Amino acid sequence: MMAPTVTGFVTNFFKKQVPICFRYQRYATLKRFYRRTDIVQNDKKWEVTLDHRKLKTPNGKVLTVHAEPLARAIAAEWDAQTETIAQPTMHLTALCNTALDNPGKINSHDITSYLLDYLTTDTLLFYSDENEELKALQEEKWSPILEWFQSRFGVTQKVSNDLEPPPVSVETKAQLARYFLSYDFAALSAMSFGAEALKSPILMLACVDRVLEPKEAVMLARLEEEYQLMHWGRVPWAHELNQAELTARVSAALLVIHCSSERHSAATKKNPREQTT
Repeated sequence: MMAPTVTGFVTNFFKKQVPICFRYQRYATLKRFYRRTDIVQNDKKWEVTLDHRKLKTPNGKVLTVHAEPLARAIAAEWDAQTETIAQPTMHLTALCNTALDNPGKINSHDITSYLLDYLTTDTLLFYSDENEELKALQEEKWSPILEWFQSRFGVTQKVSNDLEPPPVSVETKAQLARYFLSYDFAALSAMSFGAEALKSPILMLACVDRVLEPKEAVMLARLEEEYQLMHWGRVPWAHELNQAELTARVSAALLVIHCSSERHSAATKKNPREQTT
């Protein structure tokens, strides 16, 4: 039941928000060279086609994914382009290209180490030490997520009231490392991408577990900025644009992660039956 809902959300989001994002940002663009997009299944994998030509990565590999909903969402991303192709807004395509080409020549352990190091600078672990009103707001909004994080992973995590990073215990890192390494390379790459957008691995983990929606996570990540905007005002479109862009990044990352985890879950359930036949 999850796949159609997520795919529908992503499709509608790209069709509505990509033109808005592109309107206010200048990118190096290509003219749209295709009329229609589609998907095809090939050897238990899915490919995206542009006028019946297979979509390829920058390194020339055929872009293949393991889940039909993800393939449909990538096709929707390309279909949402208008006269020009705004490649920097095409986060699903970029994530899948990165997973296939691996330009950095890294592995899952490298990404896990990066996420564990990132945790010490997680936005949710730094409370204001100068503004009591802001600190009270942070405690109100962030504390429930931190409590969930500690309960979910069976860890204890301190926060900082100054610029000094709070300590992260060896036990916490070990627990999170096991969790991260339970995902495949594509999903881990997407998790890193989402954590960077939110400046918070904890918020990204809450999204993965469906504790938060992407828009909610973005608002929590931008809490201090939103607090300042309430006092000093906002540019009519600029902050909404930034919020939409961050939401698009997190949503794309989540779709890759959820499709990957569902495929892994389905394979795990299938194997015991195969062994008994």
